[in-house]
Amino acid sequence: MFQHLVDISGLALNYSNKKSDGWHIGAGTPINGVATNINLPTVLQQAAGAVATLQIRNMGTIAGDVLQEVWCPYLRNNFDCWRNGGNVCYGAIGDNRYYHSIFGGRLCYANHAGDIAQALFALGAKATIQGSLGSRTVSMDTLMPGISIINGVVKENTVAQNEVLTEFIIPNQPSGQVSTYYKVRDRGTWDFALASAAVALTISGSKASNTRIVLGGVDVIPHRSPAAEAKVDGQQLTEDTFAKAGTAAVADATPLTYGTGNAYRVQLANGAVRKALRAISQM
Repeated sequence: MFQHLVDISGLALNYSNKKSDGWHIGAGTPINGVATNINLPTVLQQAAGAVATLQIRNMGTIAGDVLQEVWCPYLRNNFDCWRNGGNVCYGAIGDNRYYHSIFGGRLCYANHAGDIAQALFALGAKATIQGSLGSRTVSMDTLMPGISIINGVVKENTVAQNEVLTEFIIPNQPSGQVSTYYKVRDRGTWDFALASAAVALTISGSKASNTRIVLGGVDVIPHRSPAAEAKVDGQQLTEDTFAKAGTAAVADATPLTYGTGNAYRVQLANGAVRKALRAISQM
């Protein structure tokens, strides 16, 4: 167990600045500050606006949403799972209807619970991490590589105990880019995603290019789908394209079959991709 709580609210990490290389957003920027900033890419605004409730968006930070602990009832109720010092993932064999991966896992099968990371992946963002030995700027893939053991702790991000995530950098996006975020949840507010999709692409004439499709709420980290992107690039935004992309996005899904099972969320993820692409076509 951790012995100390460190208050970093006094650090100057609340800002959103446009620079020559893109947007620099402080890790301490309130989520609602991102959701209401009309100058930021649409997918990022919408993902931030989909987080929990207004009260939480006003108090929570962009880095807090990205780095939050998984919302697994077994961990929250102090079961001796991998994350809690044990050697089993109860979610993989128990009630896994809502909070566990449909794309497999290692040690822990719990979903990444946030919304903002999907948008950052779709935008090709980077993260700056400050530690006792200096700072490093890494891709989102490096920040969130999947489940591993960092300093003896099972987690899905690579921020060490002696480090602080300080900034996200969103590079300048291609001219003509459009983007959106679509979230499926049980309730219209507060709830975590049963499936979500962050999509960014460029419209060139009547066809799409530079497509990035990232699923959320269905894997231990945001799940980018190059297969789905390939079904969109070079194509017109039609219902046939949407259907092919949605199917491709979940073609490699391996939903859990022990316990309750969660195969129904494969279709939710398929639909989230289709609806996100349809929304873009109507922009």
